[in-house]
Amino acid sequence: MIKKTTLVILTSIASLCTWAQSPSNINGITHAPGLKKVGLYKVLNGRLSEIATSSVDEKGRFAFRFTPEYEGLYALGSGNPQSQQGLYRFYFKGNEDLNLSLDQDGYELTGKNSSENETLYHWDIASKNMHDKALTLGSTSTYVDFFPEVEEFNSKLTDIKKNVKTGNAKFDKFFPEIVDNDFAYYAMTYLYMPRSAHASKEEMSDYYVQFKPDRFLTTELLKFPYGDRFLNNLVFYKVDLAKRPSFDEQVTAIGPNVLKAQYILPRLEGSRSYAGFQEMNDRYKQYFTLPEQIERAKAVEARLVETKTGVPAFQFSFPDITDKKVSLADLKGNVVLIDMWATWCGPCRAEEPHWEKLNEEFKGKPVSFVGVSIDKDKPKWDAYVKDKKLKGIQLHAGVENELVNAYIVDGIPRYILIDKSGNLISADSPRPSDPKLKALLEEWVKK
Repeated sequence: MIKKTTLVILTSIASLCTWAQSPSNINGITHAPGLKKVGLYKVLNGRLSEIATSSVDEKGRFAFRFTPEYEGLYALGSGNPQSQQGLYRFYFKGNEDLNLSLDQDGYELTGKNSSENETLYHWDIASKNMHDKALTLGSTSTYVDFFPEVEEFNSKLTDIKKNVKTGNAKFDKFFPEIVDNDFAYYAMTYLYMPRSAHASKEEMSDYYVQFKPDRFLTTELLKFPYGDRFLNNLVFYKVDLAKRPSFDEQVTAIGPNVLKAQYILPRLEGSRSYAGFQEMNDRYKQYFTLPEQIERAKAVEARLVETKTGVPAFQFSFPDITDKKVSLADLKGNVVLIDMWATWCGPCRAEEPHWEKLNEEFKGKPVSFVGVSIDKDKPKWDAYVKDKKLKGIQLHAGVENELVNAYIVDGIPRYILIDKSGNLISADSPRPSDPKLKALLEEWVKK
């Protein structure tokens, strides 16, 4: 009897494993003109990660056959995984078919589909108007029409959630969470999208007044394609951006450590120097516990290793105002301050008086002040430098140049500091208007 029972249990377990590892099939057609590829994505800690792409044939057909890594939500479509415009989420557990039609405005299920995806489809149809108003850039909707829709739709959610019986107990338990999170995501995202008119605090409708961000600041967010995006909105709402909270205050507002990590990592990935990465990583790495979070931090470190203090600086060579080439090697023996700028850059121009003042203060000392312009229009740069009589060595590198790539210059002005031996001090030093830069120059001039 014991052996027979054991055999039944083992057979059941084997059956479940086989089911979980069974492939799913996706067959689709698209009527969107010019669409050449469709992407399939899994949810990885609140973000989308590409599994595969399918080419669209001359008849608009595409297909996938894949084995789901987990039972839950995936995404499909032609959109961008960051903005998630043009992507639609479906539920896969293995051993099912998804048949659909994609167009520029959404999707439609066709033929036979799983009861889980039929249920999601009906919910997507019901919430489409709210979804489109909330997530579409350039929408003409304002809070005047949107808030009443939120209140009316909110009153229907209980009935929508309780009438689901797909035969899949796991999905049926998850579906109310999908509805609540989708609805809250649409409602909260609406507040942070560009609008012609925004509601004041006094004009918020009941849903927003009673909204509790902590209800959604849970690890459940990691299961949703928009988890990271929703996380940002929840934090913004909780800490009240109008009060200009510090980043530490924003992180503190989040409960679970894994969510803290998800919030921190995009900021960490925006680091522009190894020193900046190291400072932030040391402060927050205690929260990076998931393998993917740890790998993301390591990837940033690897990318910025060439900006580490003490490594040989990038050997640039660009023409000056007379077309004479000036290289970093020509400046050896001096501390070199590079200013990446352009004539059209307002913040760059705002730094000019401080740049000029530093030039005067370090006159006669072993410091080379080097302006490197990324202007596309070289004659305009020539005229600007001559008209302004800019101090220091002024070089023209153009838009696409090696220095921009070497130090991942994604915004200007950007200041890079190099020591007398040609080694990097900082790939993202303080600006001339910041007293810290003068102190840094004084420190390195003495070495």
